[in-house]
Amino acid sequence: MLIRNHKIISLFMLLTVLFYGCKKDGDKLPVNNAPIPRILTFIPENAAPGDLLTIKGLNFSADREKNIVRFNQTIVAAESVSDTAITVIIPELTAKTAGITVRSNGKISNKKNLNLVQIKVFADDFERDNVPLVGNSADPNPLGEHWKIGIGKFALENKKLATHAAGMQAYMFYRHPEADMKSGNGNFFKLSAEINVSAGSFGGIILNAQEDGKSFYLLRMSGTLMQFLKSGSGGPETDHWVSVLISGDFEGLAAGTTYKVELSSSTPGQIILKVTNVSTNGLVINRTIEDSNPYTGGVPGFYYFGLANPTDIYFDNMTLEIQ
Repeated sequence: MLIRNHKIISLFMLLTVLFYGCKKDGDKLPVNNAPIPRILTFIPENAAPGDLLTIKGLNFSADREKNIVRFNQTIVAAESVSDTAITVIIPELTAKTAGITVRSNGKISNKKNLNLVQIKVFADDFERDNVPLVGNSADPNPLGEHWKIGIGKFALENKKLATHAAGMQAYMFYRHPEADMKSGNGNFFKLSAEINVSAGSFGGIILNAQEDGKSFYLLRMSGTLMQFLKSGSGGPETDHWVSVLISGDFEGLAAGTTYKVELSSSTPGQIILKVTNVSTNGLVINRTIEDSNPYTGGVPGFYYFGLANPTDIYFDNMTLEIQ
């Protein structure tokens, strides 16, 4: 009897081991063989809440739903995804930096910090009464506070900065004491304005104008022609162009059309240029301009060269954002 009971107990134990062993094998989770995502860099390097940020990296999921992007503890929906890039709109955060991670296919990336730009904004929409053409002898300048005319004449007309002066070259600067267009080492700027130039003349936007009032970058347009120039100490009036960084005809440009020009930089010597048609919102140009010996700091401004007659050049909605 004892032997029989012993055999029964042994059989029961064996069945128990087999039962729980089979159950354990059935409960095993599938192995996640997806590669670990990795964040490499951000474009742009410095950005502010509301800006579009591109997260460049490796092993992201091409399925938007399988990517979870966190800014600190805030989850942000992706605007677009690929296996090497995710674009998001930066959320409203009060912190100066955000630790960004990406969870793709169930695996979490490294954390990389983004410096959040604390922006100062300087703007002029020229919503003022008309002022006839005026030169740099007028003091104070009736065109508006902080505007300083270098050479030539400008006017206010129909809530815009304007000129109709043919056969002359002119430029003016926005010399606010805090409007210093630095880039790099945590500094960043973005300058935008609207420009409309009649046939046969040049109109343009100035950036990084130095203290001498002669040395600056100039983005100017005439018909289908666009140029990005760097003036020297002789200034444009002596045709002292030390560098021609862009010069060519571009499809989508035309005389008498209003364009929004945006120029931004977070790295000295690298300026991102974006031009859109205001009426259609169509993108005309989007490229990076590089200068190995860049101007840094300085202020923005406007430029025109009235070659033809009549000359109708208008500037509007100037905005400078700086970090």
